Amino acid sequence: METRLTRIGLIGAGRIAQHFHLPILARMTGARLVAVADPDAERLTAARQVAPRAQFFAGYRELLTQADVEAVVICAPPALHAETAIAAFEAGKHVYLEKPLATTLEDGRRVLEAWRQAGTTGMIGFNFRFHPLYRRAKALLDSGHYGSILGARSVFTSAARVLPPWKQARATGGGALLDLASHHVDLASYLLDQPVESVMAMLESRRSEDDTAALQLRLRSGAIAQILCAIGSADEHRFEIYAERGRIALDRTMTHVDLLESSLRGFRLKRLQAGLRLLDPRNLLRSPGVEPSFALALRAFVDATRTGQTPQPDLRDGYRSLALIVAAEEAARTGRATRLTDLPDVAIAAAERAR
Repeated sequence: METRLTRIGLIGAGRIAQHFHLPILARMTGARLVAVADPDAERLTAARQVAPRAQFFAGYRELLTQADVEAVVICAPPALHAETAIAAFEAGKHVYLEKPLATTLEDGRRVLEAWRQAGTTGMIGFNFRFHPLYRRAKALLDSGHYGSILGARSVFTSAARVLPPWKQARATGGGALLDLASHHVDLASYLLDQPVESVMAMLESRRSEDDTAALQLRLRSGAIAQILCAIGSADEHRFEIYAERGRIALDRTMTHVDLLESSLRGFRLKRLQAGLRLLDPRNLLRSPGVEPSFALALRAFVDATRTGQTPQPDLRDGYRSLALIVAAEEAARTGRATRLTDLPDVAIAAAERAR
């Protein structure tokens, strides 16, 4: 007896979708990629090489009318996220929505309401929560071995490349905050397991609008998290958490979580481990472009559509991240810290209560 497959439509077949979502969905067990929509004919041609049995559409609304499409994965430019997700929910589909949830809080609220009314699965694409190194770091922190969190710092930067027009302007979803920082503010809440109460920020526009951002988050416990994001630097993705009894650090391109105990012995052990890891074949042979978290996140989405369980992260997590990005933009504009409760938006509190 054949296991029932979740029939999926992919909306948006750009660079990231072609590199990750398209090939992952085309070969995933328990799922069948039955439709792809993108207004660009060349992208559809490329997608046809990966999923020749799927149907192809120039517009997403036509895809949503297909009765055999049960769920959609939305990889459209961020300015289209809200309208596409709302249309999908109104069509009764399960939705995996790439981050950010929307480009404005008003649109984010509309997505949450459409999701509530549809009663279907709604998941946000914070795929790094599924990365094995982040899962390992989370387990270590939850164990309590390292004690109370003192602070954290992270770097998320990308190499210089030709940006599509939508990535060059904030209104269409570009900029370091929506493109990069949205991931790390979510990871800060996820790893440290507490909400952010206020944020300070600085923004710079070098090659494109707001392509460099520095944030300082104050969490409920008083712990501080610092985040640097830049588009057009070096490809780097690191996260460090400092606690009473040591430090936990990870580099997404490596294979180990780096641990440092708060003792002289711990420092010496760290130096020895660092030398040995330079010789580890898994680090020497593994391509730095390998990224397992997309497949793990999409797997969780497909499983949720089949079991009816609420996936994590869900769209409320997407809304909380968006609210923090908006607060950071306000802080950068005024030069003062913005408290999340200062935003004129009751949906933030509602989302926290629903967590």
